[in-house]
Amino acid sequence: MSEIFKIGIPTLVFQILTSVSISLINNAAGDYGDSAIAGMGVVTRLISMGSLSVFGFIKGFQPIAGYSYGAKKFDRLREAIKTSILWSTVFCVIFGVILALFPTAIVSQFTKGDAEMIRIGAASLRANGISIMLFGFYTVYSSLFLALGKGREGFILGACRQGICFIPVILLLPMVWGLNGIMYAQPIADVLSAVITVFMAIPLHKKLNAMQKQTSAISTKDND
Repeated sequence: MSEIFKIGIPTLVFQILTSVSISLINNAAGDYGDSAIAGMGVVTRLISMGSLSVFGFIKGFQPIAGYSYGAKKFDRLREAIKTSILWSTVFCVIFGVILALFPTAIVSQFTKGDAEMIRIGAASLRANGISIMLFGFYTVYSSLFLALGKGREGFILGACRQGICFIPVILLLPMVWGLNGIMYAQPIADVLSAVITVFMAIPLHKKLNAMQKQTSAISTKDND
């Protein structure tokens, strides 16, 4: 039962944080009028489309990672990690490049001539298009920690993008940067999340390598 809660509670919190982050964006954008709210709303929906696609990759990755770890098949686990990061990142890069190169044309499809909404939405979409290229990388590791039964680490990484990193940024940055602080809050949180992921991934791989060596040594001893 504890294992179920260890995986289930972080997933529940992630869903709650998604709603909280949207509310915070709308509340902050409200100070700048309906066009700002509409522009940020379009960006949020578009980025959500991309992130949901990545979660599709993750659903296939998690059981393979969990089984490989439990069976001590570390080569298979390492290959699963590399493959998941590769393909989720390839998707995020393609998706992000499209958003970053054609933000005005994309946002224009959601309004009938609201120039201010297009301006705000396009600027934010361009920045989000660049930062979402990192999304696959840290999402794979967040899911990996959960698959390995490391609920605390998985929770921390999963909560970074729209919680631990995002909430302080969206609350503080608009105070000093105005509307730009709202438009670039999520991209900044994305970069911070990726940096945190690197610092958490390095010790994990060291531990996995040590476990693999230990398993190999035991196997060699048994064969002797």
